[in-house]
Amino acid sequence: MHTRFDQFRFLIPRHRVVQALGVALLATLLTAVSGCKSGPDKGGSGFASVIISGNTPGQVLEAAEQIFIQNGYVARADGPNRVVCEKQGSGWNNVAYGNWIGDTPVWQRVRLTAVALGEAVVRLDCQAYYVRDRGQTTEEELPISKMRSGPYQKLLKKTARHLGAAPQ
Repeated sequence: MHTRFDQFRFLIPRHRVVQALGVALLATLLTAVSGCKSGPDKGGSGFASVIISGNTPGQVLEAAEQIFIQNGYVARADGPNRVVCEKQGSGWNNVAYGNWIGDTPVWQRVRLTAVALGEAVVRLDCQAYYVRDRGQTTEEELPISKMRSGPYQKLLKKTARHLGAAPQ
């Protein structure tokens, strides 16, 4: 007597070797899909950060503020151990994220936070956004992708070098 599933018998492994290979393949696939992480996690914003030794959080933020101002940003304090730096976005930013007519340009906003990790060890975190309708009730922050964090990471490393520390 045959069932309607007999035609699929060839899909069911009959040998232990084939079953073992199938299990090994499945385990490898699950490991690859789940991903792996190497090295200790230093924390941070996940966007851009640098660890600086030998300075206080205030000194680190002051130096970062200077570096960002030298690169066209306007800076302002945003609470203890936090600074916000802003500059007008490019024409491409307006096309991609803003209003095409041009009445209100898109801005770049960078939030810098100095986190004390120990005595004279500070992590400078950075998160960047494109800002639509800056200063208006309809203001909207659009997070910049981590894939575009390179220029901001360079500014953080420049801050570390400015303070005489090797960026970590």
